[in-house]
Amino acid sequence: MKKILLPAVFAGLFLAACRKDDKPANPEPVKTEAAYLRLIVSDVDQARISVVDPLKKQSAVFPVKAAQPSMYTTSTGQFGTIISRAANTVQFFNTGVEKHGGHLHVHDAEMSSFTFTEAGPTHFYAHAGLNAIFNDGTGTLSLFKDSELENGPGKVLPVAQPHHGAMVIFDDHTIAVTQKDGTVTGTLPEKVKIIDRFGKTLHETKIATQGIHGDAGNGKLAAFGSKDGILIVSQTGDQFLVPYPATFGDAWIGTVLGNKALPHFFGYVALGLFKIDPVTRQITEVLKNNNNIHQYMLDEEGKNLYVLLTDGTLKIFDAVTTQLKKEGKVAPAIPTGATAVQKPYFAVSRRAVYITDQATGAIRMLSLPALTETASIPVGGKPFKVLVAGDQEGLEAGDH
Repeated sequence: MKKILLPAVFAGLFLAACRKDDKPANPEPVKTEAAYLRLIVSDVDQARISVVDPLKKQSAVFPVKAAQPSMYTTSTGQFGTIISRAANTVQFFNTGVEKHGGHLHVHDAEMSSFTFTEAGPTHFYAHAGLNAIFNDGTGTLSLFKDSELENGPGKVLPVAQPHHGAMVIFDDHTIAVTQKDGTVTGTLPEKVKIIDRFGKTLHETKIATQGIHGDAGNGKLAAFGSKDGILIVSQTGDQFLVPYPATFGDAWIGTVLGNKALPHFFGYVALGLFKIDPVTRQITEVLKNNNNIHQYMLDEEGKNLYVLLTDGTLKIFDAVTTQLKKEGKVAPAIPTGATAVQKPYFAVSRRAVYITDQATGAIRMLSLPALTETASIPVGGKPFKVLVAGDQEGLEAGDH
């Protein structure tokens, strides 16, 4: 028996010793943000943007045409589009973070020398490598790829009579763009047609509405808010209206959200936030507005719908199921009577929530999904809106 047991005992002791001596590898620290993500922050009073590296907690200031510009990221995330409507100027900030295959090329951040100066630049849309701005004053589209902001002029296409217009880019780079025929007084358009990226009409308008405002798309479908219902336009030219519930009365959706990952859309009206389903042709409530919805957005991946309430609560809904996933207090309550420029605004990345804080002249960073503050990054002045740009995936930089 001993001759049989002893080797087993020694083997057991040897294995135990190995387990005791082997030190577990140190787990990698949780990364609070992608290394090459950047924030672009506008100011209430000053004609400038602050560009922030949230991991290093560093910021740099760049002059722009006017205070309080509208800001959007281009299709790749490399550029921030800075629209100063009153100054008839569109500028571009190059984060220097350029996606190249499965890695990044990183170079100095700077304002692009290229600008658009069409009258009344307003709505912006980016999809599948193409970007567009509708210029209300001229009825034109400023159309460009990110690469053209470094080595090309982009183009300006006449597409309609001057009006408060909008457009949606499809996967095949055709474009659904609003049209004004004058049957409705005011600046709102009535119809939508489809053109190619050179301006040629591919599909004429099929449905006339009493006024259109708000646009979103998912690559295959475009959704426009209108007084008659949500106008759905497919890239093949088909059009139909999704009717409003009877409870809407005379109210209509004038802001629409969409994402390439979602088959449906979301719309906002004073009554609340609603899901718009083009398949069932139904509009259903996601969150009732008790005069307390301040700001809302979809994340980049179309996974979550974020809603900031006036009491400082952030609600996070599953963008597919519309079920509430999480909520938490992320900001002080907004005082009654506060103007738009006195309120906090937020943006989200895949790993964090960023909220402007005018009282401290900073951007507060909160982790996802805990919604706990991890940093306060000073930018000075009175931070207004915040935009996420650069890389959200956490890619590494390379030189090939």
